[in-house]
Amino acid sequence: MIRKWMFAVSVLIASPAMADTFRIAYYEGGDAPFVLVGDKGPSGIFPDLMAAIVRLSGDKLDQQYLPMRRLLKSFEDGQLDIEVGANPKWRSNSSLPGLYSLSFGLPRAVLCFRPGEAPKKQAVSDFFGQKIGVISGYFYPEFEAAFASGDIQRADIFNSPNLLLTLKAKRFDQIIISNYVRQYWTKVDAQRYACDEGRMIDESEMMLRVHPSRAAALPRLNAAITALKKSGELDAIFRRYTH
Repeated sequence: MIRKWMFAVSVLIASPAMADTFRIAYYEGGDAPFVLVGDKGPSGIFPDLMAAIVRLSGDKLDQQYLPMRRLLKSFEDGQLDIEVGANPKWRSNSSLPGLYSLSFGLPRAVLCFRPGEAPKKQAVSDFFGQKIGVISGYFYPEFEAAFASGDIQRADIFNSPNLLLTLKAKRFDQIIISNYVRQYWTKVDAQRYACDEGRMIDESEMMLRVHPSRAAALPRLNAAITALKKSGELDAIFRRYTH
């Protein structure tokens, strides 16, 4: 069942005549620390960020949870106005690329190992003949050729906590995970989810993907993101869930 939440905010950047109601959706399964699913509505980095943005822009939010495929399709069909936490290269196959805001985050995909077991050599070729745990459906450019050839076995895991737990259970000796995700789960339970970060293998900016029909709102959304960066509130939102 689709659940929705509506809330209004004060106007700091835009005048009331400019205000819009933005239809957005979050993945119904959640994706901590970016989205935490709750009966009273979503929380996490993305919902907190959007609440702060519309507080400054003078807009409103119409929020709901959707399965990921339906979420992406709804954006293409014009049923959603904003996708939170997107990047053009992640949506290169979409029939509607959309418009993109300023970046508000830079997640890094990192190699991670059981505590005290990080190897000194971490080139792709150093993992030939081994298995690497990854999140199902995610793409890791540096490793894709080795995965495709079978030089490295890709072990797909459905979600991040299970990925960390299967590393601990020694189903494989290394995983690829977002630094923000690793920090969040370490904060939740350091003993259960701890892993030692290795080298970074990819980084991609996170932005708001805005439907072309809402192009007029992009300048004030960017102004809000800029203000949040300057005030330190953006950093505080990330730190709330990762430190």
